[in-house]
Amino acid sequence: MAVLRAFDGDRPELTLSQAAKATELDRATVRRLLLTLTELGYVTRRGRVFRLAPRTMELGRAYLAGLSTLERPDHQS
Repeated sequence: MAVLRAFDGDRPELTLSQAAKATELDRATVRRLLLTLTELGYVTRRGRVFRLAPRTMELGRAYLAGLSTLERPDHQS
């Protein structure tokens, strides 16, 4: 999850080195994780740059689907 969290509004694209620095994990570990996330469709790769794929939104939808209406963050009391 640290690799996914490394991407944000300020860093929508990351190189392997940038992702390793942001996560404080070694490059070999981050490389394996990014390649796995790419194979699973959660990250896309163009050359040396990685970016979150639209599939990551499925994680948020799955979380929200499991909440009752009162627990949802967009519900106003």
